[in-house]
Amino acid sequence: EAGKMEIAVTELDLMDLVKEVAEFFAIQAHEKGIELTCHVADGTPSAFRGDPMRLRQVLVNLLGNAVKFTEKGNISLDVSLETEAEQAAVVRFEVRDTGIGIGPDALPCIFSAFAQEDGSTTRRYGGTGLGLTIAGQLAQMMGGKTAVESVPGKGSLFRFTARLEKQRRPANRAESRLSSSRRL
Repeated sequence: EAGKMEIAVTELDLMDLVKEVAEFFAIQAHEKGIELTCHVADGTPSAFRGDPMRLRQVLVNLLGNAVKFTEKGNISLDVSLETEAEQAAVVRFEVRDTGIGIGPDALPCIFSAFAQEDGSTTRRYGGTGLGLTIAGQLAQMMGGKTAVESVPGKGSLFRFTARLEKQRRPANRAESRLSSSRRL
């Protein structure tokens, strides 16, 4: 809220970034008996310019919440192109879980500071309530937006987009790809 966040623009490898974040949470998910899958849609470029630290921060927040609020079932991270132009693309990230879900009254303000379902959520799961607020602000700073769909007791789908510049010259090394069926 102090307006101190900034976006840096540097080269990034989207596939490496997504793989790194998914593998980090795969261990925690496995320990809870939750299946974590990651899918990057065919045709999604990997060589972009943007802020890898801020992109990672949003993904860590959303996947961290999914692991925290899911006791059984599965979590998926899906990455795809929403729109593409010659010099930039809007990339969509979706984190779906089979966790506790969010009530309809809380959904409109879920990206507002300190918005949690109720006090028992904070007592049981911890957290400050700021993570989703920061994620929403970062997505907006990256030219994107956030959205959520949820059903109490059934799970949630958190979606965010980010506008990323295409690299003029793709990296010389072979592009790393996550298979559509790869399980982490």
